[in-house]
Amino acid sequence: MTDLRLIITPPEPGDWHGRQDVLEALEAAGWINDEDMPLSIVRHPSGAVWALSNDAQDSGMDCPNGAVIEFPSDTPSVVIIAACLAATHTTP
Repeated sequence: MTDLRLIITPPEPGDWHGRQDVLEALEAAGWINDEDMPLSIVRHPSGAVWALSNDAQDSGMDCPNGAVIEFPSDTPSVVIIAACLAATHTTP
């Protein structure tokens, strides 16, 4: 199994990059940008989908098991990333 190491650099005070850090981290983990909305939706080969919900930066994930998780805009990026990675983790 390959280890995944992510480095998330927080924005400078006053800067806001939306959820770009989540998109980049999930892409690094093998998630693929949606063809129609590449800056808002990423898909995992397992069937999981993470997407921005609105301009307020709320987001959500549809899990492979059918569960839906909603992340309010004040949810830290590392929590969203960890939840997405955990939802797609499979054991051999």
